[in-house]
Amino acid sequence: MTILRLVLAALLIYLPNQQMFKLEFTVKGLNVLNMLFLLAVALMVALRVRAPDPAPMRRAFFFFFAVLVWGFAAGLMHDPSEWVNDLTALKNSIFYMLLFFLFYHASQDERTIRFLFGVILLVTFVAAVQGLRQALDYGIATYNETRRVSAPFGWHYTNANRAAIFFAIFIPLFAAVGLFYRGKILHRLVGLGSTALIAFVVFFTYSRQAYFILAALVLLVTLRRSVVLSALIVAALMSFESWAPETVVERIMMTTQVEHATTAPARSESGREPTYDQSTESRFEIWEGAAAMIADRPWGVGLNHFKREIGAYAPVYANMDAHNFYVLITAEAGLLGPVATLVLLGGLLLLARRVERLDTRPESRMLGIGFGLSVLAVVMGNIYGSRFLDGDVMGNFWALAGLVARYYTLSAQGKRVAAAEAVKAGELGVPAPAWQLPSSARTRTRPAPDL
Repeated sequence: MTILRLVLAALLIYLPNQQMFKLEFTVKGLNVLNMLFLLAVALMVALRVRAPDPAPMRRAFFFFFAVLVWGFAAGLMHDPSEWVNDLTALKNSIFYMLLFFLFYHASQDERTIRFLFGVILLVTFVAAVQGLRQALDYGIATYNETRRVSAPFGWHYTNANRAAIFFAIFIPLFAAVGLFYRGKILHRLVGLGSTALIAFVVFFTYSRQAYFILAALVLLVTLRRSVVLSALIVAALMSFESWAPETVVERIMMTTQVEHATTAPARSESGREPTYDQSTESRFEIWEGAAAMIADRPWGVGLNHFKREIGAYAPVYANMDAHNFYVLITAEAGLLGPVATLVLLGGLLLLARRVERLDTRPESRMLGIGFGLSVLAVVMGNIYGSRFLDGDVMGNFWALAGLVARYYTLSAQGKRVAAAEAVKAGELGVPAPAWQLPSSARTRTRPAPDL
């Protein structure tokens, strides 16, 4: 089991750091990630490791996979000229999501879950330290579009938005440890310190979407603790210009800044005068073109076909991404695309809620709240970008989802065993300990407030 844990840990370390390692093989389709995945599966088979309970949400995942396959088939029928690239895109899309099932079945006990959860936190923390180094090397006093933090995805500024979403997804885990892990003072201090570090690094990715996500997450998590604290956070967010770094304020204000000229501003393709910066305005025009694309082929233009097709509807943005996953999946896989996506995301949110309410252990509350906020970060992170199928960004999230699902089934199984033992003890006339009694037979007490 130890070697299996180490292989799984290696997967978690390698996933977001692939560009740092830069290990390549001459055989097409063979890479370190595939080898680690296959090695983990082989070890599971050799050690006969498999969860006795089927994975929760498996139907939601299979539904989403079926929609992706349909998108590939639709593209094959419409334009098979690049079917090999389309098949590769399909394989990669499904492969990273299979990490959910790998980590679910490979985690046989809570000790393994805690270890792998700790590895996810450690990988994110190290990435934040890398990001801090980049920010200091670049200089934090002056905004420069080409000097944006992009760790752990290399040093090129074009990866800054990917880095921002990566940090936004995993920062709730640190915040949940800091705010809800009762009785673990050192863990809570480390969690809060790491949260502050990651938030500081996100500032210098200069991703406005990430700023919005962090603000929303802070409001949601503080509402769980205190309405007064949440009100103070709202006041702080409204006065961000007085405390945020000057370069961050400049970046935020760029959203609605339009260059003033002696002549009237140029109109966009749609005939509308621009009211936002070029980056924001371009998204609206791409989405308008995507709406026309969806109207023409509501069954989908084909997986990996959006960039090839958008030029016919918005010529200026030929070969551009949709910058919104919900728009992208609708255009490529048809109207079932957003349905399958929302079913999957809704299932993940429900899983987080069930873990939070599973029992009174601080681990359950911390894990449920942290994972639930991570899912919300994924939801929001795909409104202004399309990272849902980006394996580098989302790989560790799918592994985390598998760990949370396994924690839920292990705990539920433990409760069933305890209840059965309690009933058996009652039949023999032996009073069972209070912790073994079914929840219906226990006297519920409200836990003391965590000060």
